[in-house]
Amino acid sequence: MPKLRNAIFLLFLAVGCRPAAAPTAPSPVPGGPVGAVVLSADEARIRDAVGAHYESSVDLLRRSVNIPSGTGNLAGVRKVGDLFGAELTALGFESRWVPMPAEMRRAGHLVAVHRGGTGPMMLLIGHLDTVYEGAGQEWVQEDTVARGAGTSDMKGGNVTIILALRALADAGRLKDMNVTVIMTGDEESAGSPLAVSRAALYDAARESDVALAFEGGSATRVAIGRRGSSSWQLDVKGRQAHSSGVFSPGVGYGAAYEGARILDEFRRTIVGPRGLTFNIGVMGSGTTLEVDTAGAMTVAGKSNIVAPVFRATGDLRFMTDGQKDSARARMRAIVAQSLNGAEATISFTDRYPAMPVIPEGERLLSMYSAASQALGYPPVGTSAPESRGAGDISFIAPMIPGIDGLGVDGRGAHSPSELVYLPSLRMSAERAAVFMSRLVDAWPRKER
Repeated sequence: MPKLRNAIFLLFLAVGCRPAAAPTAPSPVPGGPVGAVVLSADEARIRDAVGAHYESSVDLLRRSVNIPSGTGNLAGVRKVGDLFGAELTALGFESRWVPMPAEMRRAGHLVAVHRGGTGPMMLLIGHLDTVYEGAGQEWVQEDTVARGAGTSDMKGGNVTIILALRALADAGRLKDMNVTVIMTGDEESAGSPLAVSRAALYDAARESDVALAFEGGSATRVAIGRRGSSSWQLDVKGRQAHSSGVFSPGVGYGAAYEGARILDEFRRTIVGPRGLTFNIGVMGSGTTLEVDTAGAMTVAGKSNIVAPVFRATGDLRFMTDGQKDSARARMRAIVAQSLNGAEATISFTDRYPAMPVIPEGERLLSMYSAASQALGYPPVGTSAPESRGAGDISFIAPMIPGIDGLGVDGRGAHSPSELVYLPSLRMSAERAAVFMSRLVDAWPRKER
């Protein structure tokens, strides 16, 4: 299957009906055409510049993958940031490292800014950390498929950003562009509190007009909507007693039955609305229950004792804040109806806000699809919001419009079998570069 998908990208590159350069320029209208479906002469130069730097960009991806950078590997994350920061500095960006407080146990973020011309400020989003690292996670290349931690999620996306910007610089277009690049160091496990760990992202969004995120993509799909994510914790206390008295008025049902009742009531009465899910990640009950700092749960008990404690934790994913608030209200109402002999409480923690589909996002999608077709690639549609997890772009979705999934195509993200189809690096960089060039003239710059 990997070889088949990789062959498709090779076919796009070899016989992808590349259009000849033409003097047609993108249309800068709001509400009018969303972009030419043929390349201008300038855009053809941008495309060719991507090809000229493709091999060196594959090598840059190799070097970055071979730097272990799991979220908790602070030195590794910083080293990857230094590698990409040097590339951006060479392109004329002002690059800096934003550290996090030591108690947060997070490395920090790379922020790089380029100013030029009067066009919109584009915010390009990547991340430096990976889920896995260690033995067996180094770069291994077989023909045009490469394996290793971060190959697709998302060191491949970071290299797409740099390759696209390098092509724009070679074609003389970058000098007219306002671009902020932020590559976070803890996207896979955002540091707490979020007000601190995402402060640099919020600051960049306030000064930007549009967000382009480079999480993994495909030849035919990007994302203009993503579900939000929060966590919940259910705690139940009951009366510890001999099991022979369970269900009696003096003992009641205990913590385990009450916890089971609540979770089953969630399943029976709340499941249904599109995009709304509430998963149980960890659950335990017994006479004692302990949780370590990593969230691992240890319980102990005996079969002849009515369990006095129960805990379950999980996530809640939602399409809109209204859907989230409604689900939480219903969950609280179910928790409040405790069985005899038990008392339950539930708490919620916000993680990622929802990124709803909005008209500006649909316009970005149309422009991106037009750029794709102008380059000889397929038209691009959007993934269903419920099909993707949350990402850094979600934090700023309430502030500025955006589009995600502009990165490389691969497989096995968040697993030891992660891989990337290397031809997709060229495709994603060509599309991103032409798309950004068109945004300079077609996207409004807001007054500040």
